[in-house]
Amino acid sequence: MADPDIKIKIYSDSQDLVAVNSALKQLELKGFQISILFPAEFAIEQNEIIILQVENFESRILKQAISVKHEYDNKFIIIMRNGEALNVTSVLKHGFYDIFIFPYELLKFTAYLTEVFTNKTYITESFKAGTFGMNKQGIRSIIGESEGLIRVVDLAKKVSEKSNANIIILGETGTGKGLFARAIHNSGKASNNPFIDIVCTAIPENLLESELFGYEQGAFTDARTRKIGLFELAERGTLFLDEIGDLSMNIQTKLLRAIEKKVIKRLGGVTDIPINARIISATNKNLEVMVNQNIFRRDLYHRLNVISIELPPLRERGNDIIILANHFISEFNKQFGRNIKKLDKDIQHFLKGYPWPGNVRELRNAIERAVLLCENGKIQLKDFSNLISNVKIETLSEDKVTDIKQLHIINMNINYGSTNLKKLETHYAKEVLSKLGGNKTQTAKLLGISRPKLDSLLK
Repeated sequence: MADPDIKIKIYSDSQDLVAVNSALKQLELKGFQISILFPAEFAIEQNEIIILQVENFESRILKQAISVKHEYDNKFIIIMRNGEALNVTSVLKHGFYDIFIFPYELLKFTAYLTEVFTNKTYITESFKAGTFGMNKQGIRSIIGESEGLIRVVDLAKKVSEKSNANIIILGETGTGKGLFARAIHNSGKASNNPFIDIVCTAIPENLLESELFGYEQGAFTDARTRKIGLFELAERGTLFLDEIGDLSMNIQTKLLRAIEKKVIKRLGGVTDIPINARIISATNKNLEVMVNQNIFRRDLYHRLNVISIELPPLRERGNDIIILANHFISEFNKQFGRNIKKLDKDIQHFLKGYPWPGNVRELRNAIERAVLLCENGKIQLKDFSNLISNVKIETLSEDKVTDIKQLHIINMNINYGSTNLKKLETHYAKEVLSKLGGNKTQTAKLLGISRPKLDSLLK
């Protein structure tokens, strides 16, 4: 079964849609299946991405979106041609955090959508039941009963409700550091103020400084307008710095000054601008080791590490794996209109025996795939064929071990006298596609080719 189309609705104050169309065409060339609509009337359906291209805060379509946003959990993306500070901050105060200034942030817009499409985060994180089953109520709705999780949840509750101290969240990739940071924000006194996040590795170093601190018009060749930095946008709210361990020493020094003095200077600016935002940072690296190796500033580390919260990996959370899996089944039943029953004992043993290197993010993706592929309303082992090679098969019964070994085998009964390499490629591609339940996106990824290339092989 092929992945469903990514559904996008675009509303615009102007007829000039060349830039946004160009960005989406580039993503289609990467193999994403995108369905784009330009409706005349403002209407929202489930699982659509809503893109609003607005001229200013008085935009008619922006006002319509503001009036209904609280009713929907869709992802809203704002494109503005005027980066004037008042417009940006006004939009932020109404809960629209994904804002891009065109044409200057066109590449950033394309990179952001690539991440959204790849991770299938079509629902706004402040509303969706995500990595922890967290919604806009914050920490109190985190799902899990394991001792390790309860310990960090209790600590996070105390920090969010009684303090505005800086926090560093540690944990492996996929444990939910970003969603946990948002949960802390949502549970605190600043929950009605902006939550601004940035992945430090997603932006080149020469651009990261301007993202964090902003710049004045004329600060450099392409600085045609003033840009408000993320520190200013997070005023009285939370600035979340993900993958903090990858910052260069130059950015570390400037970040330290901002935290110590509580002021920033925009690039090209001459005046200090006061800032007032809690900083939550996250990393999967060992910062103490990096400090001892002199590749992370000790003084910055102590400024960020007022409170340290370490999230347990999924493999150490025991029965939380099953609790989360059943939660995700319910979520995707609603999303895809399915009626999948809860997991039987063999599947539970399988999930508990799998090492989950991608942690809860990997579990969520695996359950989504299984819900899409399963037949007769029941998830079976074959629906996890992409995970099976890494599972500890001793946790399963003997007949299930046999099933697992067969799932990753392709028998190539081919007559070499009548089969050339092109026919062999086509045959192999079809067999892999069959093993993956007809999922062309995953087949192309496994074969190391693009979707268009796969389609041409299958003709």
